[in-house]
Amino acid sequence: MNNTVIAEDKAYNMQVYSPEEIIFKQADGMYLIDDQGKKYLDFSAQFSACSLGHNNKELIDAISSQMKKIVSVTSMFVTQERVQLAKTLTDLAPYGLTKVLMGCTGSDANEFALKTAKYYKGGGKIISFWRGFHGSTAGSAAATGKSETIQENPHIAELLPRGFLHTSPPYCYRCDFGKNPHHCELQCLKYLEQQILNDSSNNVAAIITEPVFAAGGVIVPPNGYLKELRRICDRFNALLIFDEVVTGIGRTGAMFACEHWEVIPDILVTGKALTGGYVPGSAVITTKEIGDVMDKLTLHGHTHSFYPLMCTAASKNLEIIQRDGLVENSRIVGAYLNKRLKELQTKYDVIGDVRGMGLLQGFELVKNKKTKQANFELGDMLFKEMLKKGLVTELESRKNLNNVVIVLHPPLITSKKDVDRCIQIIDASIEACSTNIHYK
Repeated sequence: MNNTVIAEDKAYNMQVYSPEEIIFKQADGMYLIDDQGKKYLDFSAQFSACSLGHNNKELIDAISSQMKKIVSVTSMFVTQERVQLAKTLTDLAPYGLTKVLMGCTGSDANEFALKTAKYYKGGGKIISFWRGFHGSTAGSAAATGKSETIQENPHIAELLPRGFLHTSPPYCYRCDFGKNPHHCELQCLKYLEQQILNDSSNNVAAIITEPVFAAGGVIVPPNGYLKELRRICDRFNALLIFDEVVTGIGRTGAMFACEHWEVIPDILVTGKALTGGYVPGSAVITTKEIGDVMDKLTLHGHTHSFYPLMCTAASKNLEIIQRDGLVENSRIVGAYLNKRLKELQTKYDVIGDVRGMGLLQGFELVKNKKTKQANFELGDMLFKEMLKKGLVTELESRKNLNNVVIVLHPPLITSKKDVDRCIQIIDASIEACSTNIHYK
């Protein structure tokens, strides 16, 4: 490790996310390579963005070719690239979603989705869920149900807009109502419905949710949940927004996660893996009725909205994903990853739960399976031990939310051999941590 580079990074760059003292210099396929030549198996896809893995020559060539053609054009003008991507997205999206706005990040896209809902419905509350994550811009942060700095710090929390209501998530492992998921009759949604009824106005512009809560700890809703949520939206004349920034573009074994439950939103948001992670980009896809109302409004946009380079990266990325059957690979290899994690769950009392869909999987760390007490000490130690052994994962750990989850969301090119190597490292890392802190 080059200590000079680390020191200069600390001197000149704000240390967002408290960076590990590892200097990555190269990447290829499933691996990141540090400045000492050590290879790290990337089971985070860099916050779920690198759908094709690293250094995909076909995608890089497409981006390079576009850079020699046209790069910067504002949304005031039309390009073939943006038309092509919009057509592709509406072909892939659930039925009836036919109008697109393109942006730069998932936060940006969710911000537009929320503004759209408020404008289209003429006001009303936005309902979102505790443990959900929707971004770091003002509106998307207000919708977020995880305690981040902007919510916790009273000096900056006033930047968050009003008009947001949070409700209980479908977190069956830690049900807010103490129910058994097999007999709960979706108590969390009954509570949500009562919350709306208890509000004197009953005026709800939209309900926003991730079909699978990613950053909240890979929370998969029970069967029937999203269909009932759709019914509640229809009952109260509210729009349903699916935030598929993480779960979209094949991540869960379907192009969009909502397809698993055959539920169609009014607004769908995508980002991260949309461009393969090689260029920042996002998109909001709506019904024609909603999209037409938003036409010619300067309600939301950036210098790089509809950026031709982003459009080309996304179009080529989607072409490769479809051509190479990577959505199906996510389903098959993801099921294998889930199976292998459950084998570890039977071996270790500290793995309280394993859950996920496709190549979005997580395992929750506890003191023991009986008490389900969150094991924060093990979470921190295990994340670093796996990194030391050459495995990049993501740790979701919040003391106020009482859960510790190791999130695995590798590139869509992941093979069963990659999974076996990942499991081998997790197993060895838990053993090493167990020796140090007497958990097993």
